[in-house]
Order: sequence, then C-alpha cells, then structure tokens
Amino acid sequence: MLPRAWIGFSQAPWQCVGLAGLILLSFSGLGIIAHDLQLSSTPILIKLGNLLLLLSLVVPLFPLLALLRLADDLLPGGQEEQAPRATQRQRFWVLRQAMGLIVVESLILMGGITSIEATGMVLATFSGALASVAVMIGWLTLSIWLITQLLALPLLIHHRHRMLRAMDHSRQIVQTNRLKVLALLGLLIGLNLLGLIGAFLGLLLSLPFSALVLMASCRTQTPWVRESRRNMLPT
Repeated sequence: MLPRAWIGFSQAPWQCVGLAGLILLSFSGLGIIAHDLQLSSTPILIKLGNLLLLLSLVVPLFPLLALLRLADDLLPGGQEEQAPRATQRQRFWVLRQAMGLIVVESLILMGGITSIEATGMVLATFSGALASVAVMIGWLTLSIWLITQLLALPLLIHHRHRMLRAMDHSRQIVQTNRLKVLALLGLLIGLNLLGLIGAFLGLLLSLPFSALVLMASCRTQTPWVRESRRNMLPT
C-alpha cells in the first residue's frame, strides 16, 4: 500500500495538501470561534457558539470526502480494479450515501456510548464490580465494531456501494483479515502521530497519506511482484 500511496501522492501533492489544509482549517477554525463564543455571557452568542461547534464537526466531512475521492483517482491499479469514472450525478449520489453512512454510524456510536453509561449506572446500584465488568465488555464490543467499520467509507467511495452494503462489506473484509486490519490501523495511527510533530503542520502530509492508504486497501495488494518493485518510487 505504501508504494501505491507514494505514487498517488506524487501525482497531485498540492491538491492533497490543500484538501488536508481545508480539513484542518474548517475543524480548528470553527472550533476556536465556537469556544470563544461559548465563553460569552450573552445567551445568543452562546447558542451561536454551540451551532458553530456542531458545524466544526460537519463541515470538515466535505473536504474529507473530496480527499478520499481524489486519493481513489490518483492511486495506480489494474484496469479490472478501476471503476468507471463517475459522472456529476453519480458523484452527488456517492456524496449522499457517504453522508448517510457517517450519520448512521455516528448514531450507532452515540447510542452505544449511551447504552454503556446507562447499563453501568443501573448495575452500579447492585454491584460496582459487576458494573465495571459490564462497562469494559461494552467498550470492547463497541471498539470491535468501530474496527469492523474502518473500511466502510473507502469501500463506499471506491465501489460506489450503498451505505448498508459498504458497512457489511467492511465487516466481511475485517473478519477475514483481522491481523492485516490491525496492522493497517497501527500504520494509520503511526502516520498521524508523526503528523502531530511540528505544530500539527505534519498533518498536511499525514492526512493525504492516510487517505491514500485507506483507498489502497480497497485494491488487491501484490507488494512483491516485479511491477511493484520497479514502481516503488515514482520516476
């Protein structure tokens, strides 16, 4: 995946960096303004701050989806793996499916967290140890579910699945490639931890590489064939 990601990044580095910058600016900029407004004593400004805080979570999704689509277009791959180039109408359909996927998974995540907290509070009245065990099992189950959905959005964009099909496809891939997916997760975490070096400026590079690695995961990997070795670095 890394050779493919490097080749893809070298084809449009400034576009990748620009979209990563938009993600960071829309998230941090709106978040800082929202925090300042929430510290105000005026009720209207506080409500406006709450609205901007919500927007700081929603607005970055649009450049994120654009970055994933760009990464999918830039990555090299066999013709049998490449889907036909999407029309404007198909891109809008993919955008709606992606937003629906994000909303559904966010609702499931919030519902899971709420259920774990409620279960812990109820069991705590009977036994603190039982409540702790139940909370640990709940968080473990929720974490496993989150890992199974790691590839849902990339698969939706690459294969143009419907949101439920993308969630099921991601679950199937993760269940049959557990160790590889854990290695992929470790790679993504490591890339973005490195990106945090230098006052978050490294994220301008680590975010595009993370998007390229995720989209490369949707393709058949043949890392040791002669063609891959010859194209490990772009020429």
